[in-house]
Amino acid sequence: MLGGALFGVASAAAFGVGDFSGALATRRSATLPVVAGAQLVGLLILLAVALVLRPTPPDPAAAAVAVAAGLSGLVGLGALYRGMSLGSMGLVTSISGSGALTVPLLVSAVTGAAMAPLQVVGVLFAAAAAAAAGGASRGEIGRQALGLALLAALGFGGWYVLLDLAAASGDPLWALVISRGAASFVAGVATVARGSGRPPATLVVLAGIGDVGGNAFYVLAGASLPVGLAAALSGMYPVFTVLLARVILGERLPRLAQLAVLLALIGIVL
Repeated sequence: MLGGALFGVASAAAFGVGDFSGALATRRSATLPVVAGAQLVGLLILLAVALVLRPTPPDPAAAAVAVAAGLSGLVGLGALYRGMSLGSMGLVTSISGSGALTVPLLVSAVTGAAMAPLQVVGVLFAAAAAAAAGGASRGEIGRQALGLALLAALGFGGWYVLLDLAAASGDPLWALVISRGAASFVAGVATVARGSGRPPATLVVLAGIGDVGGNAFYVLAGASLPVGLAAALSGMYPVFTVLLARVILGERLPRLAQLAVLLALIGIVL
């Protein structure tokens, strides 16, 4: 149990470091090359794992859904990095995180699955967090950052739903590889077409490793913990982003933004 809890915290730390690194790189460069680089790093790691484990290749239908998942995740990641580079990192990542978990819950409810009472409360907390964030986001840049956080939530939420469908009819590892491959390809082509400059290599590598590492530690946590507890621990990654932004960048949140972050974190756990 203790080992699983440590893996859960490690997952949150990896995601938090990855998001912070990607956003910091975007502040020093353009969004597209940072996203493309981070996706490529993650793809190379996943391909290495696939070569070792040699999972069964997916059927064409599952592969197509995985491609759609990758494109949805690409939109989410681009919006997240851009939003965090414009506004409060802690606020943007908290809103996108709670919103991303709300999307698959609502999709499940629409398709006939019952939502647990605590999940309903969690959705309400996520909505309250978004409302508080709206009040805390002043000026055109603040509103743009909040809009990008909500777009990131939709992108990541779609990734959860589509990847789940792809993994249900094929191998989960292949679903990850194909989704990441599709995102890397599209982001790479867009970067070359726009002629974007080179992003900070170290930060991009950290962003890619943090993303894949967060997934890996979450899987390890889920092997010895109830799925809900593992997800709650992993979902606390905005805490690490907030701490990094505070320590490294000296970022301070106003009271209403602090309330938004707190509501979002509670919503994630619920």
